[in-house]
Amino acid sequence: MLLHCYSDAFLKRADIDVIPSMHEDNCTHRVAWTRSFRQVSREMPVRNRVMRFGAVLFVMAALVTILSSFENPCLQQANAVEPWQEVVVSPCGYEGGGRFTSIAVSAQIPRLIFIGSDVAGVFKSTDEGETFHPKGNGLEGFSVADILIHPDDPARVFLLTQDGLYGSRDQGESWKKESSTVRYESRYFGSRLMVFFKDVLWVAADRNGVFQVRTDASPWSAVAVPGLEKIKVNALAVFREVMVAGTDQGVFRLVDGQWQSWNEGLPADRREVFNIVAHPKGRLYLLEKTKGLYVWNEGRKQWEGHGMGSLHVMAGPPSTYKALAVHPQAPDILFAATYPEGWPHVVLKSTDGGRSWKKVSSFQLDPRAAENFARDLAGAEEIAFSPAEPQKVFLSDWSNVWKSLDEGQHWVQLHKGLQNTVVNAVRVHPFDPQKIYLAAMDNGLIASEDGGASWKRKMAGVLDGHAQTLEVSRRDPSRMYLLMNPWNRKDRVFVYKSTNGGKSWEDASFSVPPGALPRFNFVDGQSTNLALDPTSDETVYVGTNGYGLFKTTNGGKTWSAINRGITTPFVKGPNAILIDPQNTQVLFVSTLQGGVYKSEDGGSNWTPVSRQYPFTFGMAMDPSNPSRLFAARPEKKIIVSENGGLAWKEVRLPGEHPAHITSYAIAVHPTNPKIVLVGTLAYEKAADGVYASKDGGYTFKKVPMDLPQCNVLAFEVVKRQGLRFFLGFCGIGAFRCDMGDVAR
Repeated sequence: MLLHCYSDAFLKRADIDVIPSMHEDNCTHRVAWTRSFRQVSREMPVRNRVMRFGAVLFVMAALVTILSSFENPCLQQANAVEPWQEVVVSPCGYEGGGRFTSIAVSAQIPRLIFIGSDVAGVFKSTDEGETFHPKGNGLEGFSVADILIHPDDPARVFLLTQDGLYGSRDQGESWKKESSTVRYESRYFGSRLMVFFKDVLWVAADRNGVFQVRTDASPWSAVAVPGLEKIKVNALAVFREVMVAGTDQGVFRLVDGQWQSWNEGLPADRREVFNIVAHPKGRLYLLEKTKGLYVWNEGRKQWEGHGMGSLHVMAGPPSTYKALAVHPQAPDILFAATYPEGWPHVVLKSTDGGRSWKKVSSFQLDPRAAENFARDLAGAEEIAFSPAEPQKVFLSDWSNVWKSLDEGQHWVQLHKGLQNTVVNAVRVHPFDPQKIYLAAMDNGLIASEDGGASWKRKMAGVLDGHAQTLEVSRRDPSRMYLLMNPWNRKDRVFVYKSTNGGKSWEDASFSVPPGALPRFNFVDGQSTNLALDPTSDETVYVGTNGYGLFKTTNGGKTWSAINRGITTPFVKGPNAILIDPQNTQVLFVSTLQGGVYKSEDGGSNWTPVSRQYPFTFGMAMDPSNPSRLFAARPEKKIIVSENGGLAWKEVRLPGEHPAHITSYAIAVHPTNPKIVLVGTLAYEKAADGVYASKDGGYTFKKVPMDLPQCNVLAFEVVKRQGLRFFLGFCGIGAFRCDMGDVAR
């Protein structure tokens, strides 16, 4: 799964923009100043960086002096708005398909379950996993390392993420960040990173050790327990009233306020402890990454292994281990699972304290669930017994959540509401709105023929991996093109062509140009964009982040690079390639660091047309007036052109404009071009949702959505009475939004 659903391009440079005001009807052309000071690319010579920084300070000082004496009435007008009414947001129904990182089952309310994700935050169920709902109100980080329900009060829930420690007092309905210092930034999490001990919350971090957190007062107080600051802590446990930590350098126990090594019996070169579990009846287990299970022998004062490396329950022994669970009432009943990146993916069960093991092999997919690439267990992350009903066991892996009602003999898939998917693009069939297509990370192309009620993969002939985008011909919808980024393949630009509505695909790929990519943090060489000529199904354009643009005029048989005049071949953003439907020789492309370019000869030559606004992301074009263009900009801005890119006006979305949030996706209503939508994207933090305009993109209102503020990666507006559009999110999948009569 995608680990970083954002572009950090807009964080890698410094610029000052001096722009005209936006709303000419009521405002004069005053100068609006915005400063965005960011890390300058390491490739820039030191002298140039110093000179530029000095220039920035000089201009900034001058402008601050001038502008501090007045406010911009244009920006005031844009912000003085009321929220939209009649907004209904519904999940599209594609579920599963992503990495589920952690599980918490309430001891007091067995039907209350929380599931963590690596990109979507947390999901909550109140019916024992039959249905889930994303719960992200207040979250700024969506990469969940661990979840803990208070042992005495199920209303209190704790969440450890890559950006901090959160608490909830209403069973996870809302969250409050209580500490930014206490966090777990690693994308490969440990297990059981939080534990209550003597009314104090103990939390393990991956970079700064272990903390004691007092949660009984506001604000919470976090005190570091010194000694493990430079060690990655993977698990905590309380054994005989002593705190124990499993780390990548072995086991430590806290004695008189000091961490002491506790590795007797562990091989000196095999001490990467991924899990550690203490049982109330005096048993302590750990799971070492490559050697497997060890048990603490109190009489001999050492760890003793049970030889998991010599297992004969499968063709070959596992190479690595991670997940471990112990029956809350019977310490001899254990589950262990292989490390998600190892192979094979196996769950093992022992009923004699780890002396012997049996492979658990009954994992049953729900036939009603959406089809995804994983047809079985796909790398277990965590296993959890229900504390009150231990015959019920839950398991999360890199694609699904599973539940057993018979102590792990048989497992069934849980999926309703678990939209843990990155959707890069959404397309609706031009003549049949019941047919919807999603370009998804990992799962590739997913299609529904019933408006999102059910989904099937459409990957016959396509390499598995990440679907980036697709285009459906309006002339003949059975003809489609698909752009992929297959796993572990960067040698080609992978384009596929279908002539039967996606039932099967032909390879139309081509090799990437020779030579190294430019050394910028935001350049990855990935294929990003696809555009189909509305007058010819044989003419297709492809954009990449590093190699620029390519074109075919024979349906993908041959391709040519078309980058003459483009000095920044870094194409990224939804619909970053636009074709004028009235004159298909006129093209626009949005680039990182270079802004918008225009071609008037089908891509043979390009001219920069937004030099004043050098960083742009997604674009949109008014279908009724192709001279009206929109491009997304950093700091929640967009630029608008009414004359085909000859001149631009900058518009700020309402609210604050932090450097880490950018406008990213833009869409224009197909029959009412006064309706303009903008979706936001953020670097490592919460984005800022969706904004809508009813005046052609000059003033905006935020669209209220009770959803986690994950990055908005895609729009698809449906041609109908009223406003309906589909959203593709980083993490929480696809949603449908209906906004009543605003588009009339």
